[in-house]
Amino acid sequence: MATSSLPLPDRPSVAVLPFANPEGDFDAQALADGLSEHVTDALACTPGLFVSARNSAFTFKGRTVPPEVVAGRLGVAHVLTGTLSRIGTRLRVQARLHRAADERPIWLQDLDEDEGAVHALRGRIVAGTVAAMAPDLTRPAAPERTEPPLDAGVYGPFLSAYSNHAMPSPESVELRIASIEAVRRLVPEHPLPYALLAQCYTNRVVQGWSADAAADCAEGARLARLALERDEGDPAVLMMAGHTLAFLAQDYDTALGLLDRSLALNPNAAAAYERSGWVRCYVGEPELAADHFHAAKRQSPLDPNTFRFDSGLGLALCMAGAHEEALAWLDRSMAEDPGWTSTHRVRAASLALLGRQEEARAAADRFMDLEPSYRVARAMRLYRPSPGKDRFVEGMRRAGVPFD
Repeated sequence: MATSSLPLPDRPSVAVLPFANPEGDFDAQALADGLSEHVTDALACTPGLFVSARNSAFTFKGRTVPPEVVAGRLGVAHVLTGTLSRIGTRLRVQARLHRAADERPIWLQDLDEDEGAVHALRGRIVAGTVAAMAPDLTRPAAPERTEPPLDAGVYGPFLSAYSNHAMPSPESVELRIASIEAVRRLVPEHPLPYALLAQCYTNRVVQGWSADAAADCAEGARLARLALERDEGDPAVLMMAGHTLAFLAQDYDTALGLLDRSLALNPNAAAAYERSGWVRCYVGEPELAADHFHAAKRQSPLDPNTFRFDSGLGLALCMAGAHEEALAWLDRSMAEDPGWTSTHRVRAASLALLGRQEEARAAADRFMDLEPSYRVARAMRLYRPSPGKDRFVEGMRRAGVPFD
């Protein structure tokens, strides 16, 4: 995790900390988390703003940290905080916008609405925040998107599935699939559960945890297309469906179009930059991939899943021939999550291409312990022909990763 202040972006910038529920009520806290998510998304889709990613902002949940410290850690000029309480059928929300250099909030608002008016609350908070920190910003925000259900019984598990992309074991993937399936049955026309399920199947195949990879590839691609049928304008749906169709179906032209549209709608999405980075590697564009992984890291500097950004950056640099630099990021990724298999195979390849054969063999052995079914021929199917692919494949072969 970063420990020093990051330089500020060249445009108005803000982080939305998770709103708190002072009473400690579980259902009300789910609504508070949801309101924080929606405010973050709406600000992130507002042209002209830099908005720190949700995953980094939520690392401060339940902690009392001065706004200036949060601003420095996330590299933003403003921090939005708030509380949400539910009194009967009413929601009471306090929102406070802090500028790092000021002791007192530069904008505050107390709101009292019926619990069905969460969308209106979100709109008023976003409008007040933008007016206070960027009064000259006149470009319109993105249009309203379809929202997840607000019934707390559905909303709690939905938010857990939506925000938590970490799936460190086969068991965690199965639990997440079961959780999202329960939400999907309750709201069968909502696109995000389908997109989330598609990403679960992708993760299962990526990590070599699939008992039937062909069946999981087909199911994941089917779910991605069902998500797109329900909404082709939600940047999160576009991002997850695009990544799934690239990895599971090798439909790269469609995938790149979806990812580019996602980033056009939400240029503050660390997850979309990450997914785009992987797909750019698959199609042989490692330099652009590296730029996107760097963008993901800047957008979400405290992300719990930063090992994925570092692993992807290592792959892009390996494909570009920058093996010493690749190893620096791969070692960071491995320290953050030693079970992420992609890191180990790329590390083995870079070590081999540097002539460090003994270390490369040890890295390959460690990788094969984690994913014994992997074969280099899999990479040859996943990646389009390119000099970067040839370099990566040759490195794995020299390291001793089985070919077929």
